[in-house]
Amino acid sequence: MKIIGKIAACLSFTLLAACGGGGGDPGGSGNSSGEGGTSVNAIVNVQTFKGEGQGAAPVNSFSSSELDAHVKATVKDRAGNPIPGTVVTFSQEGSALLEFIPESATALTNKDGVAEVDVKAKDAQALGATQIVATVKVVDRTGQEKVATGRQSVSVSPTVVADPQAAAAAINFSKANPSDSSIVIAGSGGNGRSETALLTFTVVDGQGSPLKGVVVDFNVVPAGSVNLLTTQGTTNSAGEITVSVSSKENPVSVIVNARVRERNISTQSDTLTVTTDIATQRGFDLSASKYNMDFDLSGDSSTINVMVVDRNGNPVADGLAVVAQADYGRVGTSGRGGCTTVNGKCSVQYEVQNPRPLDGVPVNVLFSTQTGQGERITDSLRLWVTSVGWLDFYADRNSTTPITAPINLSLVDAKTCKFSGFVLWLGTEKGFPAPAGTVITARSRSELANPAVVAGSPTLDSPGIRNLVEFSATGKPDNPAGVDNWVVQFTAGPSKTVYAVNLAVSVPACPKVD
Repeated sequence: MKIIGKIAACLSFTLLAACGGGGGDPGGSGNSSGEGGTSVNAIVNVQTFKGEGQGAAPVNSFSSSELDAHVKATVKDRAGNPIPGTVVTFSQEGSALLEFIPESATALTNKDGVAEVDVKAKDAQALGATQIVATVKVVDRTGQEKVATGRQSVSVSPTVVADPQAAAAAINFSKANPSDSSIVIAGSGGNGRSETALLTFTVVDGQGSPLKGVVVDFNVVPAGSVNLLTTQGTTNSAGEITVSVSSKENPVSVIVNARVRERNISTQSDTLTVTTDIATQRGFDLSASKYNMDFDLSGDSSTINVMVVDRNGNPVADGLAVVAQADYGRVGTSGRGGCTTVNGKCSVQYEVQNPRPLDGVPVNVLFSTQTGQGERITDSLRLWVTSVGWLDFYADRNSTTPITAPINLSLVDAKTCKFSGFVLWLGTEKGFPAPAGTVITARSRSELANPAVVAGSPTLDSPGIRNLVEFSATGKPDNPAGVDNWVVQFTAGPSKTVYAVNLAVSVPACPKVD
């Protein structure tokens, strides 16, 4: 009797698993068998419906244009009680005809044990049969996790469109490549820049489904401003059509219009800009962060900036290679003797080292680049490398003889014993300036006057000309007149190299104040 009871129980469970979701045509099916054939405590029933709410009807087929199909999976235990809060994963076996919404194809069972997702045909041409599979993970009698599944066979048929031209309801601008809708003028090229843009449009029917075989016409505004590869085309199975636009020799902003042939249905692309011509000689600009280098410091450096625009004043396309050469010192790096532009700019380092120039010989840094049309563009920048040991004072900027005669002071305030100030030119014999940032101090040996540097220290970065330095002086009451010997010291900013010269100054007597 015990053996017969066990057999009856097994037969009863087998019948329940085979029936799944119960009859009806159409209907879904379910089972409760886990991996390895172990029985699990769940039955999954799958059914597809069309429509919403009370009007929803079970189906086992639908057309590719229908967007109101839903798949419900009902999960119950062996006693027929719903299992809420269980994740159901939907998939398909057989032909890949369907798409599930959401894309994850998962849903959670509600209090009635029902999980639901939307389903639609993958495309308008979908045709055939497939199986919708709903899968849940449950725990069997032994406490092990098992998989329970339910299935429903469905078929999909394509929506018949006799005339796609007539079915078209809208045309939309979809995308552009490059994504910023910007191309460069023909022949200018550049790293990451293109002279051709691809513009994609999509034609859809009244339900938003893409339409294949729709003829689309194109035109450009302003007319003739760019090259349009084709003025017409036919949409593919995704409802898409792509038109190619290439630049000409002038900058311009253009719009591509797309119109469904023989229909009053049209749209336009985003504004496409054609900019950035080739580099021009007049658009080549050089500048330096420092022009007066310290001869006595190897490695004293200046950043040389290169800026390049085209004939329209726009920065040239990224990737323009600029080569740098120097007749003294070093420029660039071992990996690149120049720089490559980004947004029309790049920079290189110039550093002082052997060979060094003599006084009167500037450093010439030559920059050059090549356009795609074979034009070579060049420009040069001058730097000055001087030592504080070459410095002296001169009466004017062009004099070749340092000041040796005494400089005459005059008394301007007897009470304070203040003397008149004076201005001298500081530089080298050949007329070059001091290293930028040179600090100037002055002291008197005989103390007939107390000198001070009131302007010009530290020295400014003066490209190619001597530096102006202004002195002032005060005396002591009851000091006699005489020639004072001033020691003027120069300390180079970068290297701290020190050098000094003497200035003879004729100082008038300062009366004693009663």
